[in-house]
Amino acid sequence: MSLLNTYRQAAHVSGRSLPALLIEAARLRLGPQRLGLSEYIDFQLYQNNLDWPAKAAFGGLRAQQVLKDILVDDYLRFLSQDKLSMYALMQGFGLPIPRLRAMYRTLRPSSVLQLPTPQALAAYLRNAAHLPVYLKRAFGSYGRGNALVTAVDGDQVVLGNGQKETLDDFCASLDDGRGLGWILQDPLQAHGEIAALTRSSKISGLRVHSFRTPGGVQITKAIFKVNAGLRDSDNFEHGASGNLLGTVDIETGRVTRAISGVGFDQQVNPSHPLTMAPLVGFNVPNWPEVKQLVADSHTAFPGFLCPGWDIALCADGPKILEINAFGDIDLSQHAYRRGFLDENLRSLMNERGLLPLLSVGPGQNERSPINHRLGRRRHHWPW
Repeated sequence: MSLLNTYRQAAHVSGRSLPALLIEAARLRLGPQRLGLSEYIDFQLYQNNLDWPAKAAFGGLRAQQVLKDILVDDYLRFLSQDKLSMYALMQGFGLPIPRLRAMYRTLRPSSVLQLPTPQALAAYLRNAAHLPVYLKRAFGSYGRGNALVTAVDGDQVVLGNGQKETLDDFCASLDDGRGLGWILQDPLQAHGEIAALTRSSKISGLRVHSFRTPGGVQITKAIFKVNAGLRDSDNFEHGASGNLLGTVDIETGRVTRAISGVGFDQQVNPSHPLTMAPLVGFNVPNWPEVKQLVADSHTAFPGFLCPGWDIALCADGPKILEINAFGDIDLSQHAYRRGFLDENLRSLMNERGLLPLLSVGPGQNERSPINHRLGRRRHHWPW
């Protein structure tokens, strides 16, 4: 369907005129929200249940990049991009993370088991004592390519979703040797209450956003990523994975709203597709421990003012899957039906004197007299 026809459908669904929708979408595209025309549809901003100030708090991918420029210290980006470096720092601070078993196709310290070739990985996986094992890119996002290997049956690997693939082809397909390799780690088991909700031991974790204020760390948003049972990860993938999202009340840990899908296909407050259990009203297990873990762990990353944490909810307590230097804003906006650039975030940014930077250009040729960095959005860092 063409974008124009999509807007015609949105006009029909909302009972609003096509010109009204196009004008509103253009205002959000050209304003500090930098919202794409298709993003306007994905977030259902054509509907009548939000007023203009509420819609103006939604941001698009372009606004997300501006927020990253402001809230992420370039000097520290690599600590969130290379998961092995991230885990080494967290392990040094005694923070709970999945146990690392090996690295594939990357040169790392000898304290980590090295599997340098596809043949070495195949030999590792053929040893039943090593299974099950979870594999993910050391440098990557959105869970792309992540795989749970549960068994090796003859010359085939058996994956967590039940699919089979030739072992040699699987090992050769993971990496071409140019990246930072793959991490092999313990597979995690979902907390019993989550396993009952989803009829699966696969992880349904949290995306938690925190903000480092001058006075301490404040948790601002929390999203429950509910595994629908079709994938080995709980990633939403813009609705394509079939997984669901739930809004978590920061004070109580209770799910107050849930969604599946985006745009015209989005459903509000659906039941879990396997168990038919309602998501709204579910209490996230170990929620006080999660809040304490995030608040404490954030202090290890002073250059990330507003990171997004991926937390696994396990029977033996929460574990950090990774810290995203900023984290995508679309999960929050879909789950909460509230713009990421809400009054709370704007207030926290204003407290640090950062709010005006949302509306200015990057000024990449301007050098700061204080920290000698290039770019207006980087002049505020005190080092």
